Amino acid sequence: MRILLISDLRGAIVTLAALTSPRRKISCEAVCFCGNIVRGQARWEEWKAAKAESRVPNRNLQEIIAEAYEDLQFYKQFCNLLDGLGVPVLIIPGQLDAPEERYFMFMQQSVFVSRHLQLVQENIIHLNSYLFTGFGGLLTEHEREDYFVQHYSRVESLFGTRRMRWLNPPRILLFHSSPVFPDNGAPGCSPLVNEIIHSAAPSLVFCGSATAAPRIAGIGRTVVVNPGSLAEGHYALVNTKSRAAEFHTLSPGRR
Repeated sequence: MRILLISDLRGAIVTLAALTSPRRKISCEAVCFCGNIVRGQARWEEWKAAKAESRVPNRNLQEIIAEAYEDLQFYKQFCNLLDGLGVPVLIIPGQLDAPEERYFMFMQQSVFVSRHLQLVQENIIHLNSYLFTGFGGLLTEHEREDYFVQHYSRVESLFGTRRMRWLNPPRILLFHSSPVFPDNGAPGCSPLVNEIIHSAAPSLVFCGSATAAPRIAGIGRTVVVNPGSLAEGHYALVNTKSRAAEFHTLSPGRR
């Protein structure tokens, strides 16, 4: 099975339009997206500032209120472009796809009217001979936040992913958080993903996080693929049978 793997769009709709243009003629049987459709810049900046100043973040800032309209436009354009490819599109949220309520309310309606979009957050999807499931947002040790960012604590992360180890193989898991790779980690990498990988032993793991460079690596018996940030033009084509990945980058003139 040939899969187009993308992540971390961060509002770069022009880049997604270039990637999905019929002129590119990308041949794939499915698309997997590992989160961060929107920019979420105002929410992110207020979240970081409030933490640094040990205060409660302010939801009523004008920039945050204005950002809600921008989010909905990004969600709509994202769904329309990927639905137009005519193949199954499996989606999980990123840490910036917040508030959680806004994201899930929009996406569940989009999935309902679409023939191809599938929200795989804690859901199980069967494609060809593979079972897909996923858990998006940033997986953390203790932090829980669902308005400014989507952060999940250890307890919620492990509970939400408990069914993964019960699925019949071959199984493919989607995360927004990258695991800690054997040779090095990067900001945003989550040891919790490593724990889940060792427990579930999937054939493949697809992950995101814009701080991590495109790469493929083995963790135990699992092959992990991070396509890099689509906002920077990065994407991957994954062969699920050989568990090999081709990494590509759109040239700046085409995004």
